Amino acid sequence: MGIYVGYEPARSCTGSPSSGARALMAWFLGAYGGQGGRNLGIYNCRGIPGTKSTSLHGEGRAADLGVPVGAGWAQVLADKLVANSAELGIQCVIYNRRIWSGSYPHAGWRPYNGTHPHTDHLHVEHSWHSARTLTAERVQQVLGGGGQPGPGPTPGARPTIRRGSKGAAVSEAQRILNAWYPSLSRLAVDGDFGPATEARVKYMQQRAGLAVDGIVGPNTWRRLLGG
Repeated sequence: MGIYVGYEPARSCTGSPSSGARALMAWFLGAYGGQGGRNLGIYNCRGIPGTKSTSLHGEGRAADLGVPVGAGWAQVLADKLVANSAELGIQCVIYNRRIWSGSYPHAGWRPYNGTHPHTDHLHVEHSWHSARTLTAERVQQVLGGGGQPGPGPTPGARPTIRRGSKGAAVSEAQRILNAWYPSLSRLAVDGDFGPATEARVKYMQQRAGLAVDGIVGPNTWRRLLGG
């Protein structure tokens, strides 16, 4: 873990979201989509409300990670992003009326007085290096499968699933696989373990050095969840 030092402000709109912000969002949806996490946007060519400065959304370097208001895991995630900001190239996080910034890296969370209280999302800003190079696989390596888990089975209790399986565990695996490999065609998160999901599991197993059988058992779950 390490704290990022420095801040690169936005200068002009670029026309599209950065690959690093898209990677963080893909990981977030895979890790927290089942707990109410949602995509509230990356690219938006606009200024910062109440100022004359360009928002980092205009350079595609800011991701708004939507969270249920009051969710305990959201603060856990915000703290983890700050604690690992150097590894991830994150230069600012705003959540629940508080801000951490690489401009004051060791000041911790400070009061945020902007026009939006950010109670329904984490606003996460990337350095230019992170915006250009961060991958969902790297986020997975640093943060694992997510922060504090919500209601549901613990990692060790997840069932073995294979082609023909259906249900919430299949949907979870599909979300995580989409987060790990955002450059590949997106799996339908439908809870139906069909041939496309089996092929993606085998792809992941081969890259992870696991037995390539297309079955998500304890070892494959452990790797998917960052263990």
